[in-house]
Parts: sequence; C-alpha cells; structure tokens
Amino acid sequence: MTDLVTKTNEFFQTRSTIETAQEMLGHILTYDSPKGKVSGMIVETEAYLGPVDKAAHSYGGRRSKANDPLFQKGGTIYIYSIHSWLDMDISLQEAGLPNGVLIRGVQPLEGLDIMEENRKKTGYDVTNGPAKWIRAFGIMDKELSGTMLNAGKFNFDLTHSKTPEKIEATPRIGVANKEEWAEKKMRFIVSGNPYVSKMYKRDMNLKTLGWK
Repeated sequence: MTDLVTKTNEFFQTRSTIETAQEMLGHILTYDSPKGKVSGMIVETEAYLGPVDKAAHSYGGRRSKANDPLFQKGGTIYIYSIHSWLDMDISLQEAGLPNGVLIRGVQPLEGLDIMEENRKKTGYDVTNGPAKWIRAFGIMDKELSGTMLNAGKFNFDLTHSKTPEKIEATPRIGVANKEEWAEKKMRFIVSGNPYVSKMYKRDMNLKTLGWK
C-alpha cells in the first residue's frame, strides 16, 4: 500500500463521519476521464451513519455485493444507481463500519468544456447535483465502485483545499420517509455557492461563491 493511500485512509477514518463530511468541503476531486482530465471542488455533502441510520444503504447492517464498498476502509468509492442515474459515496471509518458521505455538488475547475459536452448543459446546472457532476465527469458506469481514492484515475486532494466562509447544515434531501432521520441536519453546504443543488438564485453569493 502506498503512502498516499495510507494517508487517504487516515483522512477518512480519524474523525467522526459528521466532521469529515464538513472537512471534505473545498477539497478537489480530479478524474482522468476518457476525454481528458476534469476536476472540481466539493461544495455539498451528506453524511450517513451506517447501521443506525434509517436513510443509509447499510441500515440494520444490510450488506450486499452492491453496497460492499461501504464496509471497506475509509476512502473507498461506492457508486450506485438512483432512477437510472449514478451517485457516489465515499466510505468512512475503518473496515466493517459502513459509514459514508454522499458528494452532492461540485464546483468545476479543470475541463469545464468536457463537462459541458458530457452534460449537454452550461452554467451551474452542469454539476449542481449528485448525479449531474458524476455524468459531467464522464463516469457512466460502476467500474470505480470498490476502488480506493488516490489509487487510480480518481483522486482526492488531501492537502490543498479552500475554506468556506460559512458551512450550513440542513436536513438531507430525498429521505423524507425515514422518520426521525429525515430531520437530522446531516447535509452540509458551502453557503451561497451556486453549484450547491437546489440553491435558489436569491441565496447565491456570486461575488465570492462562498469561499474565504
């Protein structure tokens, strides 16, 4: 195991899941896609607390071939289908404790032309949602699921990140039927960033995009 992968495991295993979901904001994702390199900063995440969390894919200890990446070491990629689209979680905590963070929104950096071509969209709509940024990056299948960040073509910058002016915590999206877990504030956003999903125009900070 390389030093980089070891450091990746440590990043995703040494804090609580809630803390890591917030810490991931401002970090850069880079993917060597078939059309060229694309990258973006994470602006929105959701935390999922494994077997105790009724909104988690591993609730009650449920384990399958599909969600097995959640049970692997922190920093493992988990890709799954939602209504014919793909979403990506990153596993957190040590192997056997299936916590995860869903990456919901990304602010484009490198390869915007590739992202726009992949999405057939322009503007904030290119990457302002969990399935949108995945398609913009050119990830069209689950081949990366079960692989480790920083061990192949999909990378997470551990050392360089931007600092949000303010992090807002809200209830997660799409879990309204999960009883008390529907109201827990486990979605974290860079306040005012226009690439956050479901961000109203009146709430966008187009001067700083929400960064210090």
